[in-house]
Amino acid sequence: MSTAVDFAARLIDPRAIAAAGHSAVLAYISPSRPGANFGAKPITADYARALTAAGLDIVSIWQYGKPGDPTPSDWTTGFDGGRRMAEQALATHLAVGAPRHAPIFFAVDEDITLSQWNGAAVEFFRGVNSILGREWTGIYGHARVCAWAIEDGVIGARGDFSWAWQTRAWSGTEREPRAVLYQRVIDTPSNPGPLIDGTRVDVNDILAADFGQWALDRPVTVAPQFTEIDRFGPSHSPRDGARVTNFLLHTQEGNGTAESLAAYLNNPDNGVSYHYTLRDAVVVRVVPEELAAWSVLSANPFTVNLCFAGSRVAWSRQQWLAIDGDLRIAAYIAVRSAHRHGHSTRVIAPDYHVADGISDHQYVTRALGIGSHTDVGPNFPWDVFAAHVASFAGGGGGAQTAIDVRAAASTWLGARRTDGELATPDGVGRFAEFENGYVYWHPTTDAHAIPTAVMSKYAELGWETGPLGYPVAEHAALPDPRGTGPGLAQAFQGGTVYRRANQPAYWVHGAIGDRWAAAGHENGELGWPTSDETTHDDGVYQAFEFGRIYWVPEQIVALRNSGEPDTPLARPA
Repeated sequence: MSTAVDFAARLIDPRAIAAAGHSAVLAYISPSRPGANFGAKPITADYARALTAAGLDIVSIWQYGKPGDPTPSDWTTGFDGGRRMAEQALATHLAVGAPRHAPIFFAVDEDITLSQWNGAAVEFFRGVNSILGREWTGIYGHARVCAWAIEDGVIGARGDFSWAWQTRAWSGTEREPRAVLYQRVIDTPSNPGPLIDGTRVDVNDILAADFGQWALDRPVTVAPQFTEIDRFGPSHSPRDGARVTNFLLHTQEGNGTAESLAAYLNNPDNGVSYHYTLRDAVVVRVVPEELAAWSVLSANPFTVNLCFAGSRVAWSRQQWLAIDGDLRIAAYIAVRSAHRHGHSTRVIAPDYHVADGISDHQYVTRALGIGSHTDVGPNFPWDVFAAHVASFAGGGGGAQTAIDVRAAASTWLGARRTDGELATPDGVGRFAEFENGYVYWHPTTDAHAIPTAVMSKYAELGWETGPLGYPVAEHAALPDPRGTGPGLAQAFQGGTVYRRANQPAYWVHGAIGDRWAAAGHENGELGWPTSDETTHDDGVYQAFEFGRIYWVPEQIVALRNSGEPDTPLARPA
């Protein structure tokens, strides 16, 4: 049986680990808690590369707090703590070279009870789910903790296995058969673990071919294509602090389109509204998810609601299957919403039971005893819809988009302002707004975050429809010994935006940009740009801190300010 080691005291020589016969390292991506000084928390990108070079697989672990310590156990911090730690875990996970589509295991490193699980721990993992998605969330703990996490749907699954790492501690003779890892040897003073490169380690049995290792190429579910439109109106109420626990489906009992139904809902005299309407791959957002729609009477404060425009309770299964594309879009939106609010993505189909999850209006009638509606009707294909939900929430990739992933890794962006994502004018790209910037995505460039300091120039030049196009890389901080702080640079399809601290931003591109690069960019003899390109005679020029670069067809000249006349700069050899 293959084995993996875990350790926190120091970074052990990867070659010694391989020589000891182990095939993987379960590596911490969490920092040392205050007062501790673990040399292997977190691992570094260089160490990860050394592990890979030694032929070792890597799995990501997070454990920050400790029982009885002034920094409490992670699971005690509830939903908000789970969300906060998952943001930090994902940022470190990506920074040290891990792929997005590998799980992160979060430790429950003590003998908690079912009551403690239900009271705080499950909420912690729902907070983690809201950032990573259930599919990429794993758990470390005793056999019962692993089973509870699987039953409550807060960790991912791959085939017959789940992202569960069982420890022998507190498990007795119990074994969780769906676990991918089993911590068989636990280093303690009374029972030391094996010594490798002068450090004691724990030893874990690898129980599945896919145990969460970074190197494995996992299939990712692609988000469905649809057009999302904002038609917000006044038909809503505050949630009054209620936690959202359910996403519900509805029928229209009419022949409307997504937009015509939205127009009807925006008249408050009609007394009804939904958060979303959907038909023919058009989604209209009528009520922001932060507010309560007028859909399900006293269940409004804790639900998000979507109506299939043009649908009816009396539809046959065949009629529902004829709009399978819309069923898939509804499943995607439902999972996206569940992750956002931290509730389960389980599908609650007839016969209903009261639980967090995704269901329909009849659930409110039959399970909650509120009202008398029966939509979406007896022939709704719950099996097909549940499979779509699983494909986004638990079967391969979660419902997070590339924009969600980039935002989670870029915590400096702050709070999200856009509910979901907006389409760019070309109908291909998408973007979302945040407190301190934006994230833009296009299939040829991937998703990249743009800080507000660069965004002003991007907007001036016409955003993605202007000459800059889409961003192709993350922004970089540039040291500026002559300035008051670091500057910024960000590359786009059509050039690079440079912004010196407390100065306007400028666009550098083309032949002038190449000549400036040859002169050493901002650290060269010309210094920082101080203008965009300016038309001059038969060509253009651009001003820099210590000179100018002129371009005319077939010729480019760089001049450094040095009195009269300016001094031409020789090209580097």
